Amino acid sequence: MSDERKYQVFVSSTFTDLHEARQELMVALLGQGLIPTGMELHPGEGNKRWSVIQRIINECDYYLILLGGRYGTLSPIGLSHVHREFVHASTKKKPAIALLHEQPEQLPEDQRETNSSGQAKFRDFRQLLQEQASCYYWRSPADLGEVVKRAVPEFTAQNPMPGWVRGGQVTDLGARREVQELQQRIEQLEQEKEELAAGSTSVRNALARDEDPVTLEYSCNAYVKGNCKAVPAASTLSWRQVFAAVAPQMLEPATETTMRQALEEHLTSVALSDVQKQLPKAHAVRNVALTTASFNQVKVQLRAQGLIRKQSAADGSIRWQLTPLGDQTMTQLVAVPRNR
Repeated sequence: MSDERKYQVFVSSTFTDLHEARQELMVALLGQGLIPTGMELHPGEGNKRWSVIQRIINECDYYLILLGGRYGTLSPIGLSHVHREFVHASTKKKPAIALLHEQPEQLPEDQRETNSSGQAKFRDFRQLLQEQASCYYWRSPADLGEVVKRAVPEFTAQNPMPGWVRGGQVTDLGARREVQELQQRIEQLEQEKEELAAGSTSVRNALARDEDPVTLEYSCNAYVKGNCKAVPAASTLSWRQVFAAVAPQMLEPATETTMRQALEEHLTSVALSDVQKQLPKAHAVRNVALTTASFNQVKVQLRAQGLIRKQSAADGSIRWQLTPLGDQTMTQLVAVPRNR
C-alpha cells in the first residue's frame, strides 16, 4: 500500500466475545497502513451514539466486519448492532470485507448463540455476508495478522477509494487532476452566476409577468362522431405557458424528443377549441405532432433568453438542460404559491 495515501476503515464486531481477536485485528490493520475506527472509540448511548457511528461510517473508505459465533445484542430496530452497521454501510456503497470464523459452531459456548432464535439470526446474517461482502476466514485471533496481510492488498486493489493524503503531499497526478477539475467547476459556477445576474431581470419581465403570445403549428387527429380525420391546426399560447410545459423535463439533460413530447402533450390539452374552428362537431383531439418550424422557434427563443443550454451527450446526440436562470424562472412559474 502507498506510504502517502491512507485509508480509513470502520471495524464492526460483537465486543466481549471477540476482545482478543479485535485487538489482533487492529494491530494488523495499522501494520497495513490503514486507519481503523469503530464503535468503542465513540462513547455515547442510544440515538446519539448511532448518529455518530453513521457519520463515521460515511467518512470511512472501507467497512470491515469481524464475525465469530455471535449475532450480537439487538439494536432498537430489531437487528443486532453489527447487522445494523453493515446495512448502513451497504446503503452508502462502502466496499465491505468480512472476516468470518471458519468453524463458529466449535467456539466455546460463551462465544456462540445459545438459543434457537439467536442461532437462526446468526446463520442468516453470516449467509448475507457471504453473499454481499468479500469474505476471508480465520480460526484463532493469532491467524488474523496473516489473513489481513493477505486480504487487504487484494481487497483495496479491487476496490480503489480516495483515501486520505497529507496536505503537503498532494503532488501526485490524480490529486492534480482533482484540483484541475475543481478549478474548472469553480469557473463554471462563476459563469453561471454571471448569467443569472445578467439575465434575471429581463427574463422575469418577459416570462414571469409578460403574456407575449406565440403561435405553434401542428397536425393532429380530430374525432367527429366517431370518425378520425387528420387536420393541420395552430394554437396560440403565451411564452409563460410554453416554458412551464417544457421546463420540468430539463432539470436533467433532456433529448429534443422529450422536449417535443412535453409541448405536444400540453397542446393536446388545449387544442380542441382551435380544431373546432375548422370542425365545429369535433369532440376530441389526439396524436398532436408539432411542426419542426414551431419546435425550433421554441428552442431558439428559450436559448436566446438564457433559460436553456445545449449539451452534447457521449453518443453524439444533443441534450438540453435548464440554466441556473431557467431553473429559477421555472420555480417562479410552476411552484404552487402559499395561500395567504
